[in-house]
Amino acid sequence: MSLCTSMCGTLYCAAIGDSRKGLPMMNQYEQSLLAMEHLLNAVGEVYWAQWIHCDIEQWRSDHETSHHLSAYGGMGTLNDVVICRTNQHNITELQEPWVNILFEWLTSICHYLAQHPDDWVTAETLSNAVGKHDSALAAFIGGDKAPSSMRGLASENRRLEGWRCLRCGHSKVSNYNIECFIADALLPFMVFRYCETLTLDRLVDRIIAQNIIEIEPLRKKLITAVKTSGISFSDRSGWLPCPCCGEDDSAINRWKLVADDTFHFTPSDDNLPLRQ
Repeated sequence: MSLCTSMCGTLYCAAIGDSRKGLPMMNQYEQSLLAMEHLLNAVGEVYWAQWIHCDIEQWRSDHETSHHLSAYGGMGTLNDVVICRTNQHNITELQEPWVNILFEWLTSICHYLAQHPDDWVTAETLSNAVGKHDSALAAFIGGDKAPSSMRGLASENRRLEGWRCLRCGHSKVSNYNIECFIADALLPFMVFRYCETLTLDRLVDRIIAQNIIEIEPLRKKLITAVKTSGISFSDRSGWLPCPCCGEDDSAINRWKLVADDTFHFTPSDDNLPLRQ
């Protein structure tokens, strides 16, 4: 088990927050839609927020999920939405990885629950049954037929992304890259747990507000690991030109976390080689 995954488990009590004791029980499918609508409205994604609102109304009036399931498929569907500043969404640079990854997992949760709207599912069930790419694969092979390596918390293949100059080998990661790495590791666990306790709306609020201070020790440890692995770290994103050789010849580079006694990053096997 990777350090990030194990740390997600130890952070559970802090991450989950309070529960809804004493409040009426809500169907998990409906609460997932309400959380999705809340997120989309918060970032200014008007069209799809209205679509999800129609899904909620259909469920409440007809106990139907067909309208929501029709949102998934090919081009122009919910799967094409990427929440980012480039798409004029109302978020900051450091909110972006958290909000977009949360959106991806909420999409998969909503897709799964739309197929099982009357079931009551635990976080453990969701962690085994729901994959990040299920909704995107639904139009092609069916999300439930996705390979196990792409499902739930099963994947240990999370990698840190940054860039490397293909001329001199200088490499760098930014705060943004670190946030992507942590969010990708932590958010699945959080989404499943908050879904079980009917508090997904509160998770949306926490992520938008960046109220996740309990992961600061992990953030600091990862930044230290980056620096001790010979990778430059910067508060700013951006690739070109290389600050060492001045060349405009760089590419995305990926590293795997080695959580041994030294706790460091090592390059993945799929990176481009340096120019000869």
